[in-house]
Amino acid sequence: MCGWWWRICYWLFKFNFMLKIINKKKDRRSIELPRGKKQSSSKWLYRTVAALFLATVIFVLFFSDFLSITKIEISGLNKLEKTQVQNIIDERSRGKYLGIINKNNLILFQKSETRKILLDNFKRIEDVKIKKIFPDGLKIIIKERILTMLLCSSGECHILNEKGEPYRADNFSSEELEQEKLVTLDDLSGARISLDNNPLEKNYQEFILKLAGYVLDETGIVLKKQYTTPSRMSGDLKVETEEGWKIYFNENVSLEKELLILKTILANKIEKEQQKDLEYVDLRINNKVFYKFKEGTVQMQEAEDIPAPKEKQKQKEQKKDKKKK
Repeated sequence: MCGWWWRICYWLFKFNFMLKIINKKKDRRSIELPRGKKQSSSKWLYRTVAALFLATVIFVLFFSDFLSITKIEISGLNKLEKTQVQNIIDERSRGKYLGIINKNNLILFQKSETRKILLDNFKRIEDVKIKKIFPDGLKIIIKERILTMLLCSSGECHILNEKGEPYRADNFSSEELEQEKLVTLDDLSGARISLDNNPLEKNYQEFILKLAGYVLDETGIVLKKQYTTPSRMSGDLKVETEEGWKIYFNENVSLEKELLILKTILANKIEKEQQKDLEYVDLRINNKVFYKFKEGTVQMQEAEDIPAPKEKQKQKEQKKDKKKK
């Protein structure tokens, strides 16, 4: 944008230089003319040319199509549709100022106000940068928020981004949230969620986000996306399987170890047809597992007493065979 201001300055300099040449020629011929006549004629010429030049500049800058915005480049979109942003820009450049000056003008286009409107209309947008490209272009760079999960407490829900920063969920439409298929954590303690700081510890949030994938990969069990915790400070996490029974985890116990114990006890203590009668499996205590059937009592098993699952046992036997060979 600075380039075309330099061009205008160059035109003004060239215009001034030409006037000086004209005045010098006039001075040579003005020896024979009365002094007053020479001054008045040069002033008249200077003012006329200046007025014509100024009128030309004003016409080119504000009334001609020279600076009309015809090229709009929008980048950085992920979930948002390009047409949604384009419609806002088109609306901002439609119409006229005072009924005579087109709003679709690169000089008159208001970057800061347009940025504010985009941020207010699309809560998914985290930041917007707008650049004017001489003579007829706009470059709009958008940074979208990455929505990772929903955190609810006392009936109020907030969305957390990848940094753990909270945003009010009611700023987003139900259709947007449904499309995201986010994990929801319900804090049963009812502790207030502050917008001023991250409500979850980074490790706890990472633990929540990777849990479903790890469980599926290691055990083939599909988890529902509704999680609960008695308190965010406890590190506890209670999840429900698609079959209806629950698993209790704790962030402070190695997830790899918890899943190994779960896989082992399901392979050796709880038959596949019995899983539908399970109420829960509790993996929150290090080296211990508790499980309960709907029509039964709580049973406890030490991790050391649980035999390795068949796959692990086969791997151990294969290693032994290799060593013998």
